[in-house]
Amino acid sequence: MLDFLMAPKTRSRIQAAARRAYEKAQREIWTGIERFKADGFRLNIFRGRDLFRRIRCGPNSIHAFIRHPDLSITDLGVSHNLLTNIGRDWWAQQWGFIGGGVTTASPSTAISATSVTVTGTPLTASNLATPVLGVAGLRTYMPVTGLTTAPVYGNIVSNTTSVITVDKWWAVNDTTGTTPASGNGLIIAPGGAAACRFMALTTDVAAAAAADKTLASEITSGGAARSLATYSHTYNANTLTLQVIFAITSSFTAIHKAGLFTALSSAGADPMIYEGVLNQDATVGNLDTLTVTWTGTLSG
Repeated sequence: MLDFLMAPKTRSRIQAAARRAYEKAQREIWTGIERFKADGFRLNIFRGRDLFRRIRCGPNSIHAFIRHPDLSITDLGVSHNLLTNIGRDWWAQQWGFIGGGVTTASPSTAISATSVTVTGTPLTASNLATPVLGVAGLRTYMPVTGLTTAPVYGNIVSNTTSVITVDKWWAVNDTTGTTPASGNGLIIAPGGAAACRFMALTTDVAAAAAADKTLASEITSGGAARSLATYSHTYNANTLTLQVIFAITSSFTAIHKAGLFTALSSAGADPMIYEGVLNQDATVGNLDTLTVTWTGTLSG
């Protein structure tokens, strides 16, 4: 009845809008992850409701593709990562490492948005050149105000004997937390490794190497800077995935490698845990998106 009473021009406009919306939906590109019980996963790429590409990703793989402004896709294929030597040390810490001096470091004596000064000089300073992790790659937890206010945490980038540098203060929902007050207590939990879920890119052409401690010439701008990855894992599966969709706002020629870190920002001071060369270099421009999916396999 409503269609019968509608003026022809109005009906025509509504039909045209509906047609445009349908056509746009048919052009939209999105991905779905299909996990296998044994190992790995399959990345399904859809255009609208139609599945037009499937990519099998095995354990410890890196898959990347570029979506261009005209909605075309450049699939860069699948490659494999390596665990750096300093990454092995970081993994070992998760089993109960207690950093030197952490039991006497509390309370704090000074606080900023990216640092906390502890009591005295009890810590072992981090030094990637040696390498000595100190408490880098761990997390420090601190209360904010009263007992009913949830505490915040900082991912430790580096430390001297008395000052801990963090990427920022985080709330539990991945937003920016309140900076604690000077004098508040702190804890660096035994085995308190920070989550290895920050992904970075570089155009550096050198091969990935286990001896690498940082990502050389890490990109820090143009939509390709280090970013928090989206974590996904299915209960009882032996794989997990980390994915970042980099929304490019500049131009980069031949993005060659990616790395996984435990902090959002570092200025080259925090340890790189994993490193991998993309199967194919990514050359991207303004309005492109570069999707990188990193798969880890859990075994024991």
